[in-house]
This record gives sequence, C-alpha cells and structure tokens, in this order.
Amino acid sequence: MKSGHSINRDLGAALKRSARRTGENAPSVRGARLMLATVTDVLTGGLVEVDGDMSVRRLASYTTPADGDLVCLADFGNGNWLVLGKLATT
Repeated sequence: MKSGHSINRDLGAALKRSARRTGENAPSVRGARLMLATVTDVLTGGLVEVDGDMSVRRLASYTTPADGDLVCLADFGNGNWLVLGKLATT
C-alpha cells in the first residue's frame, strides 16, 4: 500500500503533465492571436513584408497583394505567422 506522501507526489506529477498538455494545445496559453498589419512590400514565393519588419507567408486566396493593404495577420504562438488576407475597404 502506498503512503499518503507517495500518493500526493503521484497526483502532483499527473496534474503537472495534464496542465502542460492543456497549455501546449490552448491558444490562450501559447499566446496565439490575430492582429492587423499593413503590407509594406510584396515579395516572391508567396511572401509579403508587413509593417516594414517581417516577411510572412500569405494564403493562396490572397491573390493580389499590394503595398498599403490592411491585412489580418495570425500569430500561432509557436513561431509561425500567416497573412490570412486583405480587409475590405467598404
């Protein structure tokens, strides 16, 4: 039979593992977010430069990027960024 201390230690370890798994999969914990950015240069290979400081891949559906476009930018919280597309002007 396990001692009370041993049971508490096992329970604590199980809770830590559960919290880590939850955090790895939860955007709110990873820091994932959506934000607005302005295209400052259209690059080759499906990339655009946004806000003058980073090159980001764009979705194939964003077919005609242009300097000055206001776009929705996704930060997945794991180092990956993606331009989802241009915002409507009207």
